[in-house]
Amino acid sequence: MTSYSSTIQTLIFSVVNNKLMKNNENKFNYTIVGTDTHVGKTVVSLLLIKYLYQRGYQPEYLKPFQTGCQTPQDPDSDAQFIYSHIPHLRKCNPNDSVIYCLQPPKAPYFAARNTNTEIDIMWLVQEIQLRLQRNPPVVLEAAGGLMVPITDKMLYIELLSQIKTIPILVARAGLGTINHTLLSISALTQHKIVPAGIILSNPLSVPHEMVHENAEAIERFSGIRVIGILDKIDDFYNVSDKCLDIFRHIFQPQDITNKQARNA
Repeated sequence: MTSYSSTIQTLIFSVVNNKLMKNNENKFNYTIVGTDTHVGKTVVSLLLIKYLYQRGYQPEYLKPFQTGCQTPQDPDSDAQFIYSHIPHLRKCNPNDSVIYCLQPPKAPYFAARNTNTEIDIMWLVQEIQLRLQRNPPVVLEAAGGLMVPITDKMLYIELLSQIKTIPILVARAGLGTINHTLLSISALTQHKIVPAGIILSNPLSVPHEMVHENAEAIERFSGIRVIGILDKIDDFYNVSDKCLDIFRHIFQPQDITNKQARNA
């Protein structure tokens, strides 16, 4: 009998091979996806943007769907959180990073339905692609989990499969995360999407023994590397290099030289 882990690893190998045969248009753009809502996607987005600034880039933050806020400038807005903790963005307008801002704290489909807002998927994909091409690197933050409905006919994972970005999967560090993470990876690979790595978010200080066991199981059964474990961060203005270094496993430093050469 073929095991689950060998099946999913075969799928991953096939998808990676196919992607290597294609061009490298997406190498400067990233999507932060999560196994659920409130798993730490915004914090990971912030850290990746800080890392990219540290490496000489001027990254752009993009949030296609923001729910639970009247405007992107609200205190609870993810874009506001990002802009307030990035020195280069403090004088900029968070509105520039949000495409749909919907007040009800619900899945985008229901938040839009409750506010009589029409989500135009064709226009949305074109707008995202335009921004990805205009100013890479772009750090795009997904809404909720992968299977969240954004219209009555489309889940977020289906939108993700239409845009050219490198996904990074964020998961909780504690009990239950093995199941949620493996299910998320299975869903991604079925859509021919392979995450560059997994980050376990541990703001609740789950014992390190359990966290490392969870990471071991996730890597063993998925074939995807856990690139880092994020413990609680007390100061988002001054983040330690240890937190930022998790991204060096997926980021190629020579990309900076290549980008500078193209812009010369």
